[in-house]
Amino acid sequence: MSDPQPHVAICIATFRRPEGLRALLTSLDALAFDGPAPRVSLVIADNDPEAPATDVLGPVGEHTRWPVIYGIEAERGIVSARNHCLARVPDDADYIAFVDDDETVSPGWLSAMLSTLRAADAQAVQGPVEPRYETPPPEWVERLEIFRLGPFTQAATLNFAATNNSLVDAKFLRRHGLRFDPAFNHTGGEDEELFGRLRDAGGRIVAAADAVVYDTVPTGRMTPRWVLRRQHRMGNTLGRVARLRRRGRMIRVVKGLGAVAVGGLTTLAGLAGPRSRRIAGLMEVARGTGMLAAFVNLRFDEYSLKAVKLDRSAGA
Repeated sequence: MSDPQPHVAICIATFRRPEGLRALLTSLDALAFDGPAPRVSLVIADNDPEAPATDVLGPVGEHTRWPVIYGIEAERGIVSARNHCLARVPDDADYIAFVDDDETVSPGWLSAMLSTLRAADAQAVQGPVEPRYETPPPEWVERLEIFRLGPFTQAATLNFAATNNSLVDAKFLRRHGLRFDPAFNHTGGEDEELFGRLRDAGGRIVAAADAVVYDTVPTGRMTPRWVLRRQHRMGNTLGRVARLRRRGRMIRVVKGLGAVAVGGLTTLAGLAGPRSRRIAGLMEVARGTGMLAAFVNLRFDEYSLKAVKLDRSAGA
């Protein structure tokens, strides 16, 4: 903590988004610090050996001022890529940050992350995510804040963190042997599960209100179909975590049933109202059915190659 120049490893899992990766690297080059800049390393796991980002970008290190550790992870899946990053984080890294290849960071992002974690004496920090839409979004997307995470109260304690904008104490991860669980390799939700274990190990997660990243939202994601599919997966993750831990399973079942009931009533009540109310009800139903599906061993493989292709298509 007293080191004026801590070493931060920024982990980036990428798959078939070379231009997104280029934009992210450009934004990381613009990071600004009030005092001495930390040492920064970029640890990039490319999850596509058939069409790696280097086919378009050439050597990735030529696109950034920060040292780059780039490698190809041949095993498909989000956990494979994220654990590849963790395995290649330098041994002297003090902190590990996570950000995605369809995001860009604000200039004060890393400074806000580091100052918040230190001041709060926490083990992990989560920042807000602001959407940047490819095309103007439908009214219900904005009203329901589908793609926005936050805003947060500075240093507020959180029950979650996500790999789209977080920073953790590397020593804490090493001490407790925390890695992403391969059971979530194709489903997603691996961050929900890992940060849950971080809390169980005594770690505290707090909010960094000014550590903003910007998420590029394709037009194909701004549909009820995509949103309900994501809500179902998120609910499924909660159910699978409870099932795998053999803890809180009955509570999760009850919450799943409650979400289906409340969501159904909200949907019916919204038939004569704005579309956003109906979609909000359907989202709750989808979340509840996802939780319940976990207990009959049903899951949605959000990161299978087929699902990723659908997500990236205009009709997702």
